[in-house]
Amino acid sequence: MNKIPPPVVLALFFAIALGVPFGLYALLTRGRRRMMREIRQGAEARGWLYGLRRWQGDPTAFRIQGRTNSGLSWTMASRGTKGYDKGWTVMLGLSVPMLGGVVDLAVLPRDAGHGPAVLRGAIPEGAKARLMAFSGTIGSAVELFQNAQELPSGLSAFDTRYEVLVLPKRFAQPLVDAVLAQRLLTWPADSIAAHSVLAWRDPLGFHVQARLPGPANWGSVTYLASLAEEWCARVPAPEEPQGPPTMFDRAVSWVLRLQQRHL
Repeated sequence: MNKIPPPVVLALFFAIALGVPFGLYALLTRGRRRMMREIRQGAEARGWLYGLRRWQGDPTAFRIQGRTNSGLSWTMASRGTKGYDKGWTVMLGLSVPMLGGVVDLAVLPRDAGHGPAVLRGAIPEGAKARLMAFSGTIGSAVELFQNAQELPSGLSAFDTRYEVLVLPKRFAQPLVDAVLAQRLLTWPADSIAAHSVLAWRDPLGFHVQARLPGPANWGSVTYLASLAEEWCARVPAPEEPQGPPTMFDRAVSWVLRLQQRHL
């Protein structure tokens, strides 16, 4: 019986050493790759611009640019949170820059954290003025939480979990009614249902963010886009911030726009 030549043995060894891990990787990531392919194909079918955010080092991070039925441009982006948050690991957010203005609304989970609680506390007028001089965005956020009116949706299951805050006299119709509240709580069976949803306005746009327990699929993408579409029809025209943007606000805006340009 002839011996196998050493070069052939070496080639077989490297084939096994490299083929097994690559084969396992392809097998384990098959579902993820199929999901990302469905998102790309679905976005392209709707005329949306799709791209992967490879610079984040997350193979499921993506960015989509599209338009509402009324012609408002929006950007949707997905990114992981490194698993530090209980119940959700991915943030899927949609921003509509044309609706940016003074911070006059927020939809928040009631367990949103210490930030809103701090902003609701008593803040001296002098401190408010200094905040406004440092950042008009932070100053208007303080104004919202100091003077906001809570508008219940009328659906107890939603109102127990969320608070809808708006500046008085800015809203002629409910920002969240019982029908929209039910939609926010009940996601379709073909989507990765959101753990929680947030919405707010700031000078950079109107934003809707879904916190997901795993990577977004095409069902999650289309459902968030439909929720944002309905919200855009309810949000009043933006009120321009008073005075020019501060150096801090310009720096933050520059950093965020730089991130958005990297696919």
